[in-house]
Amino acid sequence: MHAYNRLLFVSFVAVACARPAATQSSPSAQRGADTVAISAFARELASDAYRGRGPWTADNERAARRLADELRRLGAQPVFGSSLLVPFTTEPRPRDTVFNVIGVLPSKSRLTTGELIGLTAHIDHLGVDQADARGDSIYNGFLDDAMGMAMIIDVARRYAAAPGDRPLVVMFFNLEEQGLLGSKALLTRADAASLTSRLKLLIGVDAGAPAGEAMEWQLMGASPLHAGGRLADSLARARGWTTTQTPPRAINDVFPFAQRGVPIVFPIPGRTWKGYSEAQRAEAMRRFDHYHQPSDEWNADFPLIGVATFADWLWSIVHEASDARRPL
Repeated sequence: MHAYNRLLFVSFVAVACARPAATQSSPSAQRGADTVAISAFARELASDAYRGRGPWTADNERAARRLADELRRLGAQPVFGSSLLVPFTTEPRPRDTVFNVIGVLPSKSRLTTGELIGLTAHIDHLGVDQADARGDSIYNGFLDDAMGMAMIIDVARRYAAAPGDRPLVVMFFNLEEQGLLGSKALLTRADAASLTSRLKLLIGVDAGAPAGEAMEWQLMGASPLHAGGRLADSLARARGWTTTQTPPRAINDVFPFAQRGVPIVFPIPGRTWKGYSEAQRAEAMRRFDHYHQPSDEWNADFPLIGVATFADWLWSIVHEASDARRPL
């Protein structure tokens, strides 16, 4: 996650796993968020085997290829060229090719043309760096952003099982931690307008998952308020949550898209958690919020209830936004 106000970032507390009631008619979607699969995939991407998905490393490329394989398995098709792997180079390392992963899941009419809904999370983390007091030098990036990628794969799974009228494009960008370089590189392509002109809403997922239910959310990018922001707000309020809308800021890969006129929403969970006092929340932050540290790694006490509520809300936004009867 690109650095921003940590007081707005919510992490985890050990609570029992729960699966909210689903709102989708498809048998596959009725199961709701597959928290076991989400946790397992995030654990894999944040394992020591990927060595923190460091920038310009073979481990980073392996993670990109793993994500491309998963999207391909769900039926995603290339947006640029013939591959879900979209190569680019950067000024800091012009001889080193890096990969974004971009694929579109067809609509219920089996089309990938026309208006799109988008989801994005970033592939990279900090790799191997200075060791902590335990001697651990691998910055695994479990919350930042293996969990975001895993939740997006879950939403993509549900979309593939119950597609809407608007196709869903999934974009996993690289070198976010280096200054949003992957998303910026994509938007410098001569054919970038073929994507941006069709995107009716782009949702960024890079704020971990709140413990239990976060009862308040910041919708970064939803001010000035647009149709996608109103949709995210109404679906949050239907769950009993409150939201605030803030202007786009350069804290995530959605920001360069906002600069191109694409409506964006970047949800950030707030400080109020259902059933938890301020002291309990502070203790949970101490236990689990290890931003940009080697200890940001899988934990056996990782609570799946927050994952379920966040992923289900994301799915509800995508599901509703993909309905062509809804103007965006």
